[in-house]
Amino acid sequence: MAGYDCHRGSVFYLAVHPKFQGLGYGQKLMGHIEHVLTDIGCCKLNIVVRTTNEAVLGFYDNLTYTTDDVVSLGKRLIPDA
Repeated sequence: MAGYDCHRGSVFYLAVHPKFQGLGYGQKLMGHIEHVLTDIGCCKLNIVVRTTNEAVLGFYDNLTYTTDDVVSLGKRLIPDA
């Protein structure tokens, strides 16, 4: 799931079934998202990944994404079940 708020683009969820990971589908999806967002004038894309998700961090590293110097804040409004 990707979005654009006229200021920044965001990727919230990108998933490829484990059976099909490593075949380039994720790279193609990200390439398409980047192309569409660039075409509508988006100058920066933000992606949120948990620090413990090393495989996904490696995936984005391979796509030349870098870590931004920011703090992500959150507040649970409904407790986990």
